[in-house]
Amino acid sequence: MARHLLKGIITPDEAAELASEVRYLDYSDPRLASIVGAIRDVFPINTMEPAYCRVESKPEGHHWHWDKGVNGHMDWCSYSASILLTPPDTFTGGGFYWRQAPDAPIFHFCDALVFNADKENVHCIARSSGERRALLMFFGEGGSDGGE
Repeated sequence: MARHLLKGIITPDEAAELASEVRYLDYSDPRLASIVGAIRDVFPINTMEPAYCRVESKPEGHHWHWDKGVNGHMDWCSYSASILLTPPDTFTGGGFYWRQAPDAPIFHFCDALVFNADKENVHCIARSSGERRALLMFFGEGGSDGGE
């Protein structure tokens, strides 16, 4: 099972700046360069289309799923990353859960959860109230995409 936690990948100030607006981001955004570089040190990612990233606020959460898509709608996706951009004391609920540990919420503020997008990494996000925002990143396979 391919999973990795990159602790302190961004600072709280960087997290607040990224969280300031819910939107899609381009991998050429300089604020993402060190994040992508650190992830690339662990997994052979590719940031070329259809790869994408976005800042998300979704109070209804996400049901159990894997990132290739339960219906195969993201077959191109090989790796995913999630960084919690808002401190856990600013919202309720909103834990990240692995299927293998459904009673162990993860609140990865300023840390990157990076994992392969296959069925072995089924996960969900619990419903939340308050201002929970996360940076979600989806990557293709490979490591040489000119995105550095």
